[in-house]
Amino acid sequence: MKAIDWNAPATLTERDDGGSDLHYHFRKLREGPLGELVRDVAALPAAERARLVLEMAGGKTLNVAEILALAQRGDLP
Repeated sequence: MKAIDWNAPATLTERDDGGSDLHYHFRKLREGPLGELVRDVAALPAAERARLVLEMAGGKTLNVAEILALAQRGDLP
């Protein structure tokens, strides 16, 4: 299992479906440590997390399925 820096800065954003089919607009909701944001997203009802995305340093983005997979890790603080 690859180690994850749960304290790495991350940004929680929400997709705005007002964009076109190919280009979505995103609204920044908040910033914080990766581990905290993963826990918070996982605790939301499915309907509320459907449009959420986590952006990490270096341009990496995590969709809801990837966020929920991280939430299942035993090393999540």
